[in-house]
Amino acid sequence: MTPTAADEHTSGRSSLTGGLVALCVLLLIAIGAIMDTTPTAVSPAGAPDREFSAQRAFAQIERFAVAPHPVGSAEHTRVREYLVGELRRLGLRPEVHEAVGVAPRGEPGEPVTAGRVFNIVTVIPGTAPTGRVFVTAHYDSVPEGPGANDDGAGTAAAIETARALVADGTRLRNDVVFLITDAEETGLLGAEAFVNEHPLAQGPSVVLNNEARGSKGPVLMFRSTEPNAGLISMFGSAATMPVADSVYAELMKLLPNDTDFTAFAPGGMSVLDSAYANAGTLYHSVLDDPAHVDLATLQQMGDNTLALARAFGGTDLARMTTGDDLVYFNLPPGLLVRYPAWAATLLGGVALLAALALVFLARRRGAVTLRHTLLGAALALIPIGLGVGVGVSFWDLLKVLRPGLSGTATTTPYRPELLWLAVLMLAGTILVAWYALLRRRVGAAELALGMLTWAALIGLGLGVVSPGASHLAAWPALGAALGGLAALRCPPRWRVLVLAAGLVPGALILLPSAWNTLPTGLQYVGYAPMPLVILFGGLLLPLIETVRPRRRPALIPLTALVVSIGLVAAGLLAERIDKEHPRRTSLAYGLDADTGQAVWLTSKAPDQWARRYGGADATGRPEAELWGGGSKLLSPAKPAELPAPSLRVLADTTRQGVRTLRVRIHSERGASMVGLRVDGGTATVRSLTVAGRSITADPAGFVFHAPGPAGLEVSLAVQAPGGEIRLRVTDVSPNPREMSALPGFITPPDWLFLGDTEISVTKAYTV
Repeated sequence: MTPTAADEHTSGRSSLTGGLVALCVLLLIAIGAIMDTTPTAVSPAGAPDREFSAQRAFAQIERFAVAPHPVGSAEHTRVREYLVGELRRLGLRPEVHEAVGVAPRGEPGEPVTAGRVFNIVTVIPGTAPTGRVFVTAHYDSVPEGPGANDDGAGTAAAIETARALVADGTRLRNDVVFLITDAEETGLLGAEAFVNEHPLAQGPSVVLNNEARGSKGPVLMFRSTEPNAGLISMFGSAATMPVADSVYAELMKLLPNDTDFTAFAPGGMSVLDSAYANAGTLYHSVLDDPAHVDLATLQQMGDNTLALARAFGGTDLARMTTGDDLVYFNLPPGLLVRYPAWAATLLGGVALLAALALVFLARRRGAVTLRHTLLGAALALIPIGLGVGVGVSFWDLLKVLRPGLSGTATTTPYRPELLWLAVLMLAGTILVAWYALLRRRVGAAELALGMLTWAALIGLGLGVVSPGASHLAAWPALGAALGGLAALRCPPRWRVLVLAAGLVPGALILLPSAWNTLPTGLQYVGYAPMPLVILFGGLLLPLIETVRPRRRPALIPLTALVVSIGLVAAGLLAERIDKEHPRRTSLAYGLDADTGQAVWLTSKAPDQWARRYGGADATGRPEAELWGGGSKLLSPAKPAELPAPSLRVLADTTRQGVRTLRVRIHSERGASMVGLRVDGGTATVRSLTVAGRSITADPAGFVFHAPGPAGLEVSLAVQAPGGEIRLRVTDVSPNPREMSALPGFITPPDWLFLGDTEISVTKAYTV
């Protein structure tokens, strides 16, 4: 071997070692950033009285979240009475705010959702109030499970926060209102009713709303009202563990979930909305019980709530609605970076200029050609597009490979970690396969610059249209571009180190963001996790080049593909389907009391058990209206001996062609929901009032929760040219345990539990 060859060999080995070390260090940085936002501490029951204790809060959950307590049930009443008693035991004076709420959101053509609610409200008066600080959660659960996390954790955090503030003995400047809302699960009805009519909802206020979409993990402040500069600044400086990211407000638009935020915000209240989402399989399930509450997560929720209640309780709340909107995200150790949203466009522009400067300098030095760099930028769309496509279809593919995997409310398995790793590895496989195929034809540097250019363009584009998400691309692109510029000017032996330093922002932002968005559900991995990993991988290409095998370049993508397939296989094999890990199935039963005919309704993609109840598409069928017929299958059922809901006319007047009726509808079987709809024809509803509350949107029909034992009074003004009006009355029971009494019902196997279950009886009245 000649001396020159020996030097090149030594240099190559040094570059390989340096590249491997740099990649490992960047991975460790990303893992550290993920761990930095993961709660671990738990305060014992013997913690000082003025502090929040997860153990004390958990003791509350064990007492009230022991059984399902949906709106209108006896257990719902017991839970409310228990919570009121606990607040009285603290020396507070809680009131039960009884009102009628109307869902602030609804689907076109669907009945309006309303209901009688019983909110729990109590106040710790301030010394010189500038407004009110609200600590909020909801105490109702879905019919399937006890709701220990959703929203027992938030409710217990509110009770324990109240206890700590009372025990402190130091009164704050502002009033602190503890509002435990009712009927959140049925349409945010309690919060809407409170905003609509309660005097405490008036004036400057800050709402600290706590929720859950899983059973563990970091409590993320995922959205706020705007302008939010004051809110976010206080959150970042006062919260004990301020985990937040402005990108989640954008992601919330994709998810079929909502919180009381949607009712509070239109009322002019400033809101910080927080929740945790890991282990989302337990969300709205029979396993959402005290045994599956994570104490470290509960501790973070409570510590933040107590600290923020004190901080907002001592400040001028009128200042919270001034200033700019902010971009914000976490960096270790425990920092919440924040800056004005208008700066996002500027930052994206700087990143793009830095990337273009790198292209110019590299071309000037002969490292790249402009033609191939432009080609590399065009070809960079391939892995990004493939990542989105593969991610969007990933969950459907898993269900084909393992049919029993469906049946979760969040498309998250019980043991998702291996499948999460498979998602990240698949994204990496797409990137390195693309690189291996095109490196010789286009050039390594040109492909790397193409990916960098797209990262900068995405950062700039997001800065214009969605500033809250711009940091995902702008900072990594800027860091990589500056690292590349510095690497071109430094001695060769330092280039790997300089390049790695420029990639630290990507390791701190892109990989943690990809990992932390995975709990939203495997159905959504194409929207954030896979594109983010591919983007980071594109920025890593200069380092990947240093470790690429010279003789067998296909080894890396083939290895990545094998590992990806292995992770998918291992994840599917590790996912158990049994009575300890049950799946959700849906089934509804409808009886037409006029014809005596009954039907079963189930989802359009029924599981093995529910398939026996499937049949024709229910679209347009009257029996399916309360469930959204377009998404159901319908088949005949044996009629059950269920009494029909009754309708009694209390008053009937006609004036100028408009007939005004006052009627009382009543469920003779004590169902927790009743509904009324004016059947088609030429009748036009001019006004509709239910239990004293006017309903203005789509007044042709409604569904009402918790009508009470005396029934429900309804007033409606109808223009009916023919004189007669046909009213269809329905009562609905969502209790899964009542299904066993129906003829033809077969109990599902122990690896399934009934969710989205309703028993309905309908009768038409001509008046």
